[in-house]
Amino acid sequence: MSIRSLLLSLALACGSLVAPAVHADDLAARAELMGLWAKMFDAHDLAFSAKITTTDKKGRVTVSEMRTNWPNKFHMKSQESEFIIIGDGTWMKPEGGNWMKFPMSMSKMIDAYKPEMMKASMDGTRNVRMLGDESVNGRDCKVFAYDFDVKMMGFRSQGTSTIYLDKSTGYPARVETDGEAMGQRSKTVVDYSYDPDIRIVAPN
Repeated sequence: MSIRSLLLSLALACGSLVAPAVHADDLAARAELMGLWAKMFDAHDLAFSAKITTTDKKGRVTVSEMRTNWPNKFHMKSQESEFIIIGDGTWMKPEGGNWMKFPMSMSKMIDAYKPEMMKASMDGTRNVRMLGDESVNGRDCKVFAYDFDVKMMGFRSQGTSTIYLDKSTGYPARVETDGEAMGQRSKTVVDYSYDPDIRIVAPN
């Protein structure tokens, strides 16, 4: 997966996590969704991993992984490369190569995953609806869907998302997105798991 492909996957995944805006016809669904998300917004040391599976319009499938110490430590891995971003520090490891530190910060890549950005980016989504309950990866979830048209990481991202929120924590268990970013249309599925033992550290 190229850096462009990784950015495309992240742009769609990030856009789908933006909280829905207030519209007269979705206030009840929005209120319930935000109530479930409140715990995640308030978390100070949340650790999770995400498997991101993207299918492009030609049916080609790419898979990447991301491990996170929220809100500002990220380890992203694809078939071609790895990135570690800690604050303003960025390290990259090409496939079969060694870690190298970037002379510039790549933190903008993951700005949309930071809680303050998620809270601030509440405009641009609409048609929020509650779809019911479903079990995902062994977790009982509330399922919501909504349309979005937002700007993330400098790119416009638009489409429709279905989000499965764990009833007990309010955290996403899965997000499915059918959308367009960077001029490319694709379908993205992000599966989340939470592990307090995940720790992101700078390479030696």
